[in-house]
Amino acid sequence: MQPTPEQEAFQWQVGVWDRISQLYFREIDPRFASVVAGTIRRADLRPGERVLDLGTGTAALAVEAARLIGTSGTVTGLDISPDMLSLAKRRVDASTHTNIELRQGRAEEIPAGDAAYDVVLASLSLMYVIDRSVVARE
Repeated sequence: MQPTPEQEAFQWQVGVWDRISQLYFREIDPRFASVVAGTIRRADLRPGERVLDLGTGTAALAVEAARLIGTSGTVTGLDISPDMLSLAKRRVDASTHTNIELRQGRAEEIPAGDAAYDVVLASLSLMYVIDRSVVARE
């Protein structure tokens, strides 16, 4: 079966992130430290929250979120790129945080049930934190 133009575009996008993953980790991550810090500040994370990091990349934001929510909370890092997730796993393992799960997937089809998260973070999007009044709370 012939892939649709949307499927081809998606595969192209995955390939781009895979190809630049090492460069991103080495050169871009350090330059985005202030973006991560700003996203974390705006999120106002609380202990025990369930956090989704969309487009986690190398998990810089996920690791910082995990530190703030403590062991009673969880962070799920979601990314389309297997190579970025491989780097994310290295970072998570080095951090010693045990409350981070990494998943391959896309924002349009989040592999989770409704109200699975308290907070959604997306550091490289114009929207840093979904309004807490919109996200379901327990």
